[in-house]
Amino acid sequence: MKANFINNFFLTIMVILYFLVFSFNTFAGDTPYLKDSEVGPLGKISAIGLANSLELYEFDEADSCVDESTQIRALINNLSKTGIVKVELFGKKNFMKKSGKLRRIRVPADSESISLCINVPAPGEYALVSYHDKDGNRKLKKAWNLKPKEPYGVSNNPVIESLRLPRWTEASFYVPQEGIEVVINLVKP
Repeated sequence: MKANFINNFFLTIMVILYFLVFSFNTFAGDTPYLKDSEVGPLGKISAIGLANSLELYEFDEADSCVDESTQIRALINNLSKTGIVKVELFGKKNFMKKSGKLRRIRVPADSESISLCINVPAPGEYALVSYHDKDGNRKLKKAWNLKPKEPYGVSNNPVIESLRLPRWTEASFYVPQEGIEVVINLVKP
């Protein structure tokens, strides 16, 4: 009888933990975006978002391209015509970490290649990281080993054969006063 009680106790605890873990989004107040809605969980949807039925906000938009200005003019290749393209700008400090992100841009993936511009604060060394969010849910799908399940890439297009993140030395480039053009060829997992 004592063994039965212990088994039931642990089974009950496991069931409660299961529901807490898999329903965490509900408790965290993470309300999903309803397609064609004018308001999303983070505020008012931008005109580009409404036109493409995607959860895009004004703060997601790329900067206007201006010749000879201190900005990165990026060309992202190997896209399909669905979902969102996310591009993040990093400096050397905390590269590829949330705290090191200088700017994030999300735009519709409406062609096989897209061009966008990102203003930088000053000439210097920077790196870009990008992925194609095919289903437009604003999240990168990952496999069990944390490798992306959606197309991804970094500036300079380094070939990374082992299971690791790109290094700063592989992805960084210098942005001069007159700006630079950078090409990222997304890799399909």
